[in-house]
Amino acid sequence: MKNARQKKNQLAGMEQLMMKLEHERISDYRMATSRKDFTQRQLTVCLALLVLLFPGWSSPAAAQQGTTTTNAPTQPAMKVPDIPATFKHPGLLNNMEELQFIKQKIQAGEEPWKSAFDQMKETKYASLNYKPHPHENVSMGILGKGGGPGGVYDEDDDVIAAYTQALMWIFTDNEQYAKNAVEIFNAWTILQGSGGAGWYLQPSWAGSLWPEAAELIRATYPKWSADDIAKFSAMLDRAILPVLHNQMAYGNRELSVCNALVAIGVFNNDRAAFTEGITHWVSYVPCWIYLTSDGPTPRKADYWLTSPSDDDLAKIDAGLFPDVKQSWIYSDQTTFTYDIKRKLGNDNGMARKPTLDLWNEAPPEAYVDGLCAETYRDLGHCDLGFSQMINVAEIAWHQGIDLYGLEAKRITAFMEFENFLRIGVPIPAQYYSVNPSGIGPSTFEIAYNHYHNRMGVDLPKTEALIQLLRPCLKQVPITPFGWDYLKMVPGVRAGGMGGPANLDTAWEALTHAELNAKGNLPAETGAVAGTTAPGAGPH
Repeated sequence: MKNARQKKNQLAGMEQLMMKLEHERISDYRMATSRKDFTQRQLTVCLALLVLLFPGWSSPAAAQQGTTTTNAPTQPAMKVPDIPATFKHPGLLNNMEELQFIKQKIQAGEEPWKSAFDQMKETKYASLNYKPHPHENVSMGILGKGGGPGGVYDEDDDVIAAYTQALMWIFTDNEQYAKNAVEIFNAWTILQGSGGAGWYLQPSWAGSLWPEAAELIRATYPKWSADDIAKFSAMLDRAILPVLHNQMAYGNRELSVCNALVAIGVFNNDRAAFTEGITHWVSYVPCWIYLTSDGPTPRKADYWLTSPSDDDLAKIDAGLFPDVKQSWIYSDQTTFTYDIKRKLGNDNGMARKPTLDLWNEAPPEAYVDGLCAETYRDLGHCDLGFSQMINVAEIAWHQGIDLYGLEAKRITAFMEFENFLRIGVPIPAQYYSVNPSGIGPSTFEIAYNHYHNRMGVDLPKTEALIQLLRPCLKQVPITPFGWDYLKMVPGVRAGGMGGPANLDTAWEALTHAELNAKGNLPAETGAVAGTTAPGAGPH
């Protein structure tokens, strides 16, 4: 019994030490002058520990000497755009010129703006009597596991309501909406952090929309006091940014992290947070959407080894904090990422998996331009990741950075391929097993507005899907999953349709449908007219 207890204690100590070493590897690896030497040093320490505890043990690497493995291609050196010295406000998903244009269209009773506005107005989020439901800590489970005291649904409702109330204020001039939004923001300044199995997911989702709502009120409602704004900004610094910093995540989850980092970066005038979000986006998008030009297998994500170091980020934020060493940049990451009790929701193991294992068993014949790492998981998660990815691009666009152009071929190929599976046309047999899992929160309106309306790119399959979705704007009140599509062969279609208000995107048709169509607002940069999206043809 004593020997068993000693062995158990040894194993626990070894696990904690290896977790500590893994954390050091992620945070320090980027700063090592020789990656190979650094990795070898860490590996040698771990192997020595194993041999010490288990004298008869030999490493898998030693057992496999003489064999060779093939890795997926790594991506070329990143070209991260220059980050602006100052941010434009409001400058997240919409600027003021766009919001005023939408307001005029609503007042004139023009479509699709009138129906989209009427639908938003009839929801609980637009109630003139809305009251917040704040929590000091929020806990989110995953598939029924790793939950806690809760609060997640209250935060979901309140952040969507804050954004809705902000839009209602701008579009109606009824000050009560602005007061309601301010009351929500001020109530949630008590938030200290998040827990449960979804410990970083909830902050990434809520952290994407909190600053969007607050950005609109700060720009249009001077009665939100500077002191209260500072408290709300401090909440984002305290409760959300430390969780997202250096977070290693997969698929839609990482794109959600990028969205929150970039959005908070603009609202807080925090160039380091913005830089980290943009860097991760540039690094990960080519690893989430496949192009045949990548080779026979997708690119392998480096999971932020190319990300700026903490010291680099601190230099970017010089002068923003009284003591940058006490800021989110130098927060204790082990508190979040390697807490054993929270390990369920962390994706650090993804970096050690072969690339093809992350593509959900997609067959070789499925790899065409626009396939996504989550296509063979289900289309709903593709929608989720896509909406967050496009939110980052739209925010960057308003800040003078063209991420859309940087990855135009991948993004438009994704749009046409994924929507090709849904519009009821015959599809190849290898895609029959794709799980439709409903239409997620993305309606593709933001991306379609950019590529088609701003840039003149022909996207026939995306347009076909949008035309299927827009009639739902006339559903008042909203019936979530109101379309009862059945999975069908030879078309996938969708099992249902999510509501238009979610944490990752809300009221997208209202805020972006036909925004830059011919005769409406001009694009902010020169358009390239008459082109066809790469990969837009039949698959």
